[in-house]
Amino acid sequence: MSASHPPGLGVGIVWWPPLDALCRGQEGLVDVVEAEPEAFWLPAADGSGFRSCLPAALAHLPQPKLLHGVGAPLGGGAAPPEGHAAALGRDVAAVSPVHVSEHLSLTRFCPRPDAGPVSAGFMLPPVASRAGVAQAVANIRAHRAKLGGVPLAVETTVSYLPPAPGEWPDGDFVAAVAEEADCGILLDLHNVLCNARNGRQGVAAFFEALPLERVWEVHLAGGEASGGFWLDAHCGLVEPELMEIAATLLPRLHNVRAVILEILPEHVPAIGLGAVAGQLGRIRDLWDTRGTGAAPPLGGRMLPWAAPPLTPEEWEALLGCAVTGLPQPAVPDALAAWWRSAVPALDIYRRLVGEGRASAVAAAAPSTTRLLLRGQGGPGTRAILADFWSRSAPFYSAADEARAFLVFLAETHPALPGLVEATREDGRLLATI
Repeated sequence: MSASHPPGLGVGIVWWPPLDALCRGQEGLVDVVEAEPEAFWLPAADGSGFRSCLPAALAHLPQPKLLHGVGAPLGGGAAPPEGHAAALGRDVAAVSPVHVSEHLSLTRFCPRPDAGPVSAGFMLPPVASRAGVAQAVANIRAHRAKLGGVPLAVETTVSYLPPAPGEWPDGDFVAAVAEEADCGILLDLHNVLCNARNGRQGVAAFFEALPLERVWEVHLAGGEASGGFWLDAHCGLVEPELMEIAATLLPRLHNVRAVILEILPEHVPAIGLGAVAGQLGRIRDLWDTRGTGAAPPLGGRMLPWAAPPLTPEEWEALLGCAVTGLPQPAVPDALAAWWRSAVPALDIYRRLVGEGRASAVAAAAPSTTRLLLRGQGGPGTRAILADFWSRSAPFYSAADEARAFLVFLAETHPALPGLVEATREDGRLLATI
């Protein structure tokens, strides 16, 4: 391998069953397979931890593997659910990933100082401050120790919030975390583009802040416009502008190991495997340009930015309560104007949390969902779900969300025709999945 083309894994895809044919094909489209372990977990039957279907799901694929965590991001202060580390450790031992990546976000928070952690139902941005860096670095070091020596990278996050007063620019925050934790970076280019389109740091400034020698992996994905925002929806192919950004950046990445395409499985039928295959071919052309440019200077910028007037714990409680409907703590006067300007973004987060909870119920309690849609219609079903959400914070897993919803229905709508039979059938499904 020449010095201008460093060794690496190649072009890959986040694996889901609808994409399996591309990974098993003879065309050599997929060099490396990435999987999100928590998406293949179920709560253990005895309630202690999780059991994983991931090793069995990937066993037939010969490609090298990467694991991309989605259930215990490293930007927040609340610990992951009990049993998470053990379940991930078993997946790592079984799959033997080349490296593991985790989001620089948060999904759990403590709504009050004296309360235990609850789920936010969606990935939220951490506070970009010196204290936020310190918290993320401590999390990365602890998580890496639990992985038993498997290399760890952190993903650049997406935020729909306007920049808060005193908040560090996005690229500088990621750079500080990666440098101090001495870890790799998963550079999600679509996240960077989302942030720029939604009024945060520009794409070029973000890249100039990063220590590009730490970029091990690049993600590419499609998004969509909604509610005045550009969303990281993973709902389609990569748009031309993002491909052009990748084409400009990849020659500067001398240590990149893989370029990964992300598409959620529910969108694959509409896109078509042929179109996905064509995009993988174009990504391979980009892959061949990696590391062909001049090496960037080592390290990113380390500027003496100010700090938002909130600790990480206060930031997490404020955001988490706002998007889940729990009683909110007071907003400091210095952030009052910013908080008012954040209302549209908070509305987007609330909608995404609701969509995630509804999808969890539909997937894990299909009989009850069909019963409600037939009997109550779409608006009536959404009203029942909204009532359920107003009484409880999101649950960590789809199975737990569905179980809680079935209990809620039995208590609040006991006379719905067919409810007993539908919930009994879903209860059996949840017990035997």
